[in-house]
Amino acid sequence: MIKRNKILFRNIDWWVVIIYIIMIFFGYMNLYSVSPEKAEKQLIWILLSFTFIFIIFLFKPIHYKHITLFFFLLTLFLLIGVFFFGKNINGAKSWYVFGPISFQPSELSKISTSLMIAHIMSQEDIEKNNKTLLYIFIILVLPTFLIFLQPDPGSSIIFSSFLLTLYREGLSISFILYFLFYIFLFVLSLSLSPWIIVLFLFFSFIFLFFLKRNISLIDLFFYIFLFISFSVFSIFSPFFFQKFFKQHHKDRINILFQNEFDRKYRDNVGYNLLYSKTAIGSGKFFGKGYKKGTITKGKFVPEQHTDYIFCTVGEEWGFIGSVILIIFYLLFISRIYFLSERQKDIFGRIFGYSVGNIFFIHIIINLGMVMGLFPTIGIVLPFFSYGGSSLWSFTVLLFIFIRIDVSDQISLI
Repeated sequence: MIKRNKILFRNIDWWVVIIYIIMIFFGYMNLYSVSPEKAEKQLIWILLSFTFIFIIFLFKPIHYKHITLFFFLLTLFLLIGVFFFGKNINGAKSWYVFGPISFQPSELSKISTSLMIAHIMSQEDIEKNNKTLLYIFIILVLPTFLIFLQPDPGSSIIFSSFLLTLYREGLSISFILYFLFYIFLFVLSLSLSPWIIVLFLFFSFIFLFFLKRNISLIDLFFYIFLFISFSVFSIFSPFFFQKFFKQHHKDRINILFQNEFDRKYRDNVGYNLLYSKTAIGSGKFFGKGYKKGTITKGKFVPEQHTDYIFCTVGEEWGFIGSVILIIFYLLFISRIYFLSERQKDIFGRIFGYSVGNIFFIHIIINLGMVMGLFPTIGIVLPFFSYGGSSLWSFTVLLFIFIRIDVSDQISLI
């Protein structure tokens, strides 16, 4: 047993572990600058996360494969249960609260869905098996839909990261392009009349029809189907937006089309974005110095300890510090992709890509939020934002993969 543990310890990929520890430490420093009280609690979550790492290494990868289905069904049960027993926080019924402890089941669903996708895809080839593709679609839609209904559109968007995993495993890039185009149409329909969009789509498809010679009947029906689906989606998007989005979600999306510096918006819906950009910009090239950020000290940015923690990095560490952080994130994700690609076991490769893609989408959207490129939708910055649920889910995701990678390298299944 001792010999086995030594072998496991020696074969851990220490590069990714070291980057993880550096980011945990740097994240804690920035959180302490924003709120020493929150940082004290975060320290407890950090110490407990090391306990989770120890527990993860007690199990073999084969055990994770065996519990995949049960774990996925459990998270679905918890996502349904939150509608009845959850507590409404910030307009979303997304949390179970037990005294001083709160728990967000959507964080668990990222882990269970990653395992489930890896389990199914490691058994079937999605390039040849449409039935498998249907199973994967159902697995992705169930948690995404339940999380969106809470409503927590931010967490539901994270599940789009699995499209990148599917692409790596052979899914046509057309599916990803269609998905992105639907998002584009949704945003466009909020600022333009849907009928103008439908008219534009009609002439676009007519142009493509005449551009492509010798078009087959199947292609013709496919183009007609795309035109109808895009048009219907464009027409119903404004209704869906008004009916199912909470007011604060609508405000956060609408402000992207406005000027947050305008007197009409800067004291209400544009307040967060205004001071977020101001904090980042005020850091200039070298930053104001640790714990010397005037906007951070004045607590001008709401939720700066969670979604807007990057403002602290920009203000206190400046452009240099922000770039260094982004480089560390890129190295971290690149290393996960590298480890995923070298897996001999297909399960490990697919799970690894899912882990890397979840981190990638979290980082891209969070940085886009604080700089006004994306709406504020409650996406945390990994290892920096305050919260036990998110920290634990990121840690568990990462170290399950590290555990799988160790066994893959030394063939200890």
